[in-house]
Amino acid sequence: MGAKVSVITINFNNVVGLKTTFESVINQDFTECEYVLIDGDSTDGSKEFLVEKSEKIDFWVSEKDQGVYDAMNKGILNSNGDFLIFLNSGDFFSGTDSISKMIVNSQGEDLVYGNILVRESGKSWIKKYPNRLNFRYFYFESLPHPACLISRRLFEHHGLYDTTLKIASDWKFFLLAVARNNCTYKYVDEAISTFSLDGLSSNKDNRLLLANERKSVMKKYFYFYYLAYYLYLKVFGKDMIYDPTD
Repeated sequence: MGAKVSVITINFNNVVGLKTTFESVINQDFTECEYVLIDGDSTDGSKEFLVEKSEKIDFWVSEKDQGVYDAMNKGILNSNGDFLIFLNSGDFFSGTDSISKMIVNSQGEDLVYGNILVRESGKSWIKKYPNRLNFRYFYFESLPHPACLISRRLFEHHGLYDTTLKIASDWKFFLLAVARNNCTYKYVDEAISTFSLDGLSSNKDNRLLLANERKSVMKKYFYFYYLAYYLYLKVFGKDMIYDPTD
């Protein structure tokens, strides 16, 4: 697949993580790659680091934003790749051939995704993903944006990330693209990126907000299927998570 890939990193006051992410991106062996960095007006030395490394960055900006998805949208609008991947500060590619592994296994699908190495409290494990996606999968899970190539045409068709959501906007994007609009996708059974469980959606204090945002999206776009699946889970005594009746 002859395609250009845009790696987009968003950062706010995480210069240590930013440096790790930066090194993993610029050392990729895939040559048709551009790097876009969106910083939220950090005050911890991140801006100075970006100035120092500006020759190796295709586009960067350091300015106040309206949150994570506003920053991600800025990255999309200032990128030129046929495919985009979001590798936020602190996350890093598992090897120098991470992008190449996805590209070589792809035949132009809308989404190409792999596995992630998860780190938490001194331990780590590989989180694997299924090769078949549907509403039932997204009821409980999402795709890993640090290990997912997203075709630009999906953003052109579906629009950018919904900035009214604080945590679940990338999940909403994947859910609608796959379960509502039947986009094409390909699973690559390789560990693509290393991800730290310290992000917004991983924070235990944000789990209620995440559940409420997901529920609002499912009620709006999939209400009857959502209700039927909830009742199915209830009958069989399974974890229901999102009650559509409240």
